[in-house]
Amino acid sequence: MIADRTRLTQILMNFGSNAIKYGRPDGHVAFRTEVVAGAFRVTVADDGIGIPEDKRGKIFEPFQRAGQEAGPIEGTGIGLTISKRLAELMHATIGFQSDTGRGSEFWIDLPIYREEATDRPVVREAAGAGSRLATGERRHAIVYVEDNPSNIAFMREVVEDLPSVELLTAPTAEIGLELIRGRRPKVVIMDINLPGMSGFEAVKRLRDWPETREIPVIGLSAAALAKDTTRAQEAGFYRYLTKPVKVDQLIQTLEQLLESG
Repeated sequence: MIADRTRLTQILMNFGSNAIKYGRPDGHVAFRTEVVAGAFRVTVADDGIGIPEDKRGKIFEPFQRAGQEAGPIEGTGIGLTISKRLAELMHATIGFQSDTGRGSEFWIDLPIYREEATDRPVVREAAGAGSRLATGERRHAIVYVEDNPSNIAFMREVVEDLPSVELLTAPTAEIGLELIRGRRPKVVIMDINLPGMSGFEAVKRLRDWPETREIPVIGLSAAALAKDTTRAQEAGFYRYLTKPVKVDQLIQTLEQLLESG
């Protein structure tokens, strides 16, 4: 399946939390997976109080708590709204069915990754052939901040044959900044157009913090005009690469940075 680990984890935590909160004493919550209509479905099912029929149409709207707004169960009523948005960012969908007094099922349908035969050999050969990073035991941590699952899969292919490189990913700049401060990677690869905080704002914050100021950041963007490159340089990016990424150019840049110290 194609999914962002952090977003999917948050969605399943929201589903599971609701299943437990609105369950019954000695009740059960079950997770199951299956392929439905060409999608990879993860379902969270409970045998709790269920959702009243007149409340189901607004269940994904903010602050809607299925008639429990004044009840004893605590909650904000935004968990399902956030889950729906996170699913959309992964090109996935969520849905549910419920039986009042007997329980509910919430699920997320994720796209299934199908590798094209012409893609993998090209990327793997370009990444591994002749690269100095393909040998050696030292592991260099790289944080890749990117919200597009396809681009993340591509980057994983690039570094798969580079045993000296450890790739860490983050779906947003906000999460990426925390990961960078915690792990102190040797290099950061940053998409410019991110949901929420942009790559430009993120690199500015990295330059403001003493512990991350010296970490080189490679910017990636589809914008290829000269003014875009100039803006990236002025913002503090070490290098600005345009999409679609040229693998040999990316590998060469990584070699320069990872072998410099």
